[in-house]
Amino acid sequence: MIIATATQTPLAQFRETRQLTNNNIVALAGSGDTLWLATERGFNYRTSIGNQDGWSGFEVNDLKLRFRHGLAFGGGGAAALIDREVGSSFTGFWHFDHAGGTQRQTFFQFPLNTRGGDDGNLANPTGSLIYARGNFWAAFGSGGMVRYDPQSNSAHAIKPGDENETLPQNIVADDSADQGRADSRRVLSLDVIHTDNKILVTTPSTLWAYDPGDKNWDTLYTKPELSPAEFVSYCAAFVINKKDSPAMIYSFIAVTLGGIADTMLYVSEYGSDKWFAARGGSARFSVFPAVNGAMYVLWYDNRVSLLADTSAAGAARENLLSEILAPAKFREMLASAGNAAPPDINDILFLPRGGSTGTLAVATESGLYVCESAEPLAGDYGAFTLYRHVREVKTGEAYALPGIIRYGMDGRYEKCVFVYKLKKDGDVTIKVYDYNMSLVRTVVKGARRDSKTERSTAPARDVWDGKNEAGKRASPGVYYFKITSTGGDRFLGKVILAK
Repeated sequence: MIIATATQTPLAQFRETRQLTNNNIVALAGSGDTLWLATERGFNYRTSIGNQDGWSGFEVNDLKLRFRHGLAFGGGGAAALIDREVGSSFTGFWHFDHAGGTQRQTFFQFPLNTRGGDDGNLANPTGSLIYARGNFWAAFGSGGMVRYDPQSNSAHAIKPGDENETLPQNIVADDSADQGRADSRRVLSLDVIHTDNKILVTTPSTLWAYDPGDKNWDTLYTKPELSPAEFVSYCAAFVINKKDSPAMIYSFIAVTLGGIADTMLYVSEYGSDKWFAARGGSARFSVFPAVNGAMYVLWYDNRVSLLADTSAAGAARENLLSEILAPAKFREMLASAGNAAPPDINDILFLPRGGSTGTLAVATESGLYVCESAEPLAGDYGAFTLYRHVREVKTGEAYALPGIIRYGMDGRYEKCVFVYKLKKDGDVTIKVYDYNMSLVRTVVKGARRDSKTERSTAPARDVWDGKNEAGKRASPGVYYFKITSTGGDRFLGKVILAK
């Protein structure tokens, strides 16, 4: 049942589904062996990542415009930040409980803020959503921090430094004369400090540790010494744990260096007041924690590398992070999944298993890549599996997925899979022809296929990589494929090689 605490407007429940809701995977969350993902059309999950029987989930047509890029898992359930409807001033939480198999929603509205702009938008979530101490916590900019209680399906707001919670609609917007104070308490990011079981809260001028038990705010860091750079503001902060070492606090910090504005990644040992540049140069990347001092880095040009603190001492120091996995190698690993050249990456999640291994999931605009056995610091990775939404195929139907394949940055075409459903079992042959119907490539010849499966396709074999029989890249243009079977099936379709 869905409950809306701030409005009486009835809400349509997300439709249950047993397949991926869309190939554009925009966010990931999970813990242990449970993986959740948000797509532009819904949410999906698996409680056993290695399970090959399909994805459970919930579909909604307009989620792309309602999702606020906050997704978290914990306490046997998942939560997401969404708007009540497209263009609505009401925002809130969607929650699914695994034990009960139920989903709920609650929405609220912050008071209007006349100051305007990003700093003055109370209801502007940053996308930072975490699970801690039985609740989900979201950063709402000038609205402070909002706690969602899944048991009561209720939302409560609190500003850094305050002891008492209130309802979001009771948050008072600071006026322009108090701009500095408002800015100092604008919540930008959240994380969990596991060593103290507290929440790390980032505001522009301060890093706080919040204890939900006694509702106490500890000031961890204010204006740090960053010579030769000059501190401007904190942008985001997160915790990286390392075996047998204190927790490390990393922070993206806006600085000025020689009169030039920049953002750099700094590190401090939890409890210390000394900060060091974790890696030299501008921090033009996003960070996704892995295990034992390691983190995956997504650069702004879509490159991915693995950085890690490999020091034995575990103390913060200058240039602490070393590159363990280069972008070229990571791209090669994704390409090995077989169906396409690696597309744009939206999110990365590492689910630890033990002290050094785990599962690596990569969300992209055209599918989900999962590596089920990864030991990052040792450079040991299993093969990636690519999960994609494929629409239902009726008996006697065939098409190419994707219908347009492009030439990738790595000098190769993406690959298309021929998807089809046979009426009868048979030996299948797949051939590709040019616009003159001259043979370009025999993709499959006389391979046995079953008509009783959901699709007769063998995705790892019924694939064309844009090359001719000589193994050379075919010219851009329109091509035709013909699928024939000894069971009597015949299909003809079209695929385009883009420039």
